[in-house]
Amino acid sequence: MTTVSGTPATDFVADQVPLRHWFGVAAVAMGTFAVVTSEQLPVGLLPSVSSALGVSEGTAGLMVTVPGLVASATAPILPVAIGRLDRRVVLLGLISLMVGANLLSAFAPNFALLLAARFLIGIAIGGFWALAAGIAVRMVPEKFVPQATAIAFGGATAANVLGIPAGTLIGELTDWRIAFGVLGGLGLVVVVALLALLPRLPATQAVHVRTLGQQFRSALASLAIWSTRGSRPAHIAEA
Repeated sequence: MTTVSGTPATDFVADQVPLRHWFGVAAVAMGTFAVVTSEQLPVGLLPSVSSALGVSEGTAGLMVTVPGLVASATAPILPVAIGRLDRRVVLLGLISLMVGANLLSAFAPNFALLLAARFLIGIAIGGFWALAAGIAVRMVPEKFVPQATAIAFGGATAANVLGIPAGTLIGELTDWRIAFGVLGGLGLVVVVALLALLPRLPATQAVHVRTLGQQFRSALASLAIWSTRGSRPAHIAEA
């Protein structure tokens, strides 16, 4: 979605990557870990939240549904909205928003405010996924792009294997509010890491609304082709 320049401000040799840049990629992976954990953490806390705030578990499930829907809308829109803003600044803003939303979740006195906090989480999730891959790729020469991408998105796997179960365990051993608070603290660590390790990452070309429309039409066309192929016999679909 986002059109960005090929390299950050700090130059590197084609066959060498400064250690600081790998640390920057690792910081993006930390952000991925925090974002995915924030998105899915309520799954293991639904009984506790529903009991504490006096709502059904089905209603409490909106804590997962709402940020997912908001993220799907935010991901294509945010690259247009931010124009030529430095991607480092935007990423820092999104993670900071996630921190604030998790802390708001921890102190929410009622379910309505908790759901509003989850709405903000959705914005952070969608914006982060729209930018994270491009930022990780810009930290290294083309030769190392596969490794950088694997590291950056390895944070999502780590979140599913470690982050979400750990958050659920914290909530069960203490309180669901503590789990959200700990996640907010982790987000602060991510903000510090990104601030210290990411270079300036200015966009060379803004994404315009017409570009978004072209991509949307392309996606609809692809979906139509996929649906058509799926409804035909294999030998006709491949013709």
